[in-house]
Amino acid sequence: MASSKRMLPVSAPVIFVLLLFLIGPAAILQGNNPLLWLLCVLVVIGISTWLLNRVTLRRISIRRLMPDHGVVGEPLIVGYEVSRHRAWLPSFDLTISERLDKRMLSDSSPAWILHVGPGQTVHGEGLFVPACRGRVEFINMEVRTGFPMGIIPRRRIIRSSQDVRIHPEIIRLKPGLVQSIVGAGGEGRRSVDRNGSGLDYFGTRAARTGDGWRDIAWKISARRNSLIAIERARPASPRLRVVLDLTIPTADLQVSSEDPFTASELEERAISLAASILRDASSRGYDTALTIQGLPVPPHPLRSGLRHISRMLGTLADLDLGQTRESWTTLPERERAGLVVINPDRVRRPLQRGHVWHLTGRQLEELQEVSSDEPSPQSQETAA
Repeated sequence: MASSKRMLPVSAPVIFVLLLFLIGPAAILQGNNPLLWLLCVLVVIGISTWLLNRVTLRRISIRRLMPDHGVVGEPLIVGYEVSRHRAWLPSFDLTISERLDKRMLSDSSPAWILHVGPGQTVHGEGLFVPACRGRVEFINMEVRTGFPMGIIPRRRIIRSSQDVRIHPEIIRLKPGLVQSIVGAGGEGRRSVDRNGSGLDYFGTRAARTGDGWRDIAWKISARRNSLIAIERARPASPRLRVVLDLTIPTADLQVSSEDPFTASELEERAISLAASILRDASSRGYDTALTIQGLPVPPHPLRSGLRHISRMLGTLADLDLGQTRESWTTLPERERAGLVVINPDRVRRPLQRGHVWHLTGRQLEELQEVSSDEPSPQSQETAA
């Protein structure tokens, strides 16, 4: 049986202090020259380390470079611009960390910079993994160094207040979910009043070079005694409106004692499901819209593009579930778009429309795409 080897933790300050307490009394009481020389070397090392630490952290400016936004569960990379304003002495072994609320983060890794020369500017990166949506405030940066030997570490607090918006968690949905919600040829698809290469009729025009025989309106051409071509309407992108129903307060949601999720967790799961559907539809080129029922949030119209999806995800990130809930407001009656209504706990307001999907926060795992590396529930039951 092989024995496990474990490395003991080594702390340079502790070892240095132990050496002073072991060698100091013996060198002073016995007057042994080798011990006195060794004690002098330790004292010189301690004083020089203390001076170098003080000089290393002086005249250093740090600027935080924040990203536009973050996503729950995905790495958030924060950049640091470190400048050395002293003309003759460099800085070594700089570790930059943030003093953040641990509830907002599931993991973090500080930035480490080996060397900053005199008059130079060096960039480093710290990694943070957000644990919940909202805004994360970065207030104090802590820069520390143990140069040259780590015997006397020194730290400095730099106050710089910034915040970053954290979008809800985005899950990978099943490939056919968004297409099923929009509906092939249903309310989610339309034609616009512009000429193009679609199938719907738009008008007629004089035939041009390159028009096919199928594009010629033969009856009209015979009456006018000239070739007339059919102009087709331009097909538009499928359209989808996501309605997040938050009209019921958190305390009034139907959650039993045996339920695996709390009421607040169900609301967060519903928000994450809405964000995932919007992101999936937007990545496919769909026109998307967002309506939030129960909170004083203006609806987002049907549009497409990165800026539009970023605004909608930002709205979901900034939702304050502690606000007073409002009643249900009406939706556009004759809007040609696929419609999905998401509730936290259960379907409470079934809409009497021809093509409406109703989903809940409890269905998040059912709608998530199962990767090939993860075993399916059926295979797990078979193995059991």
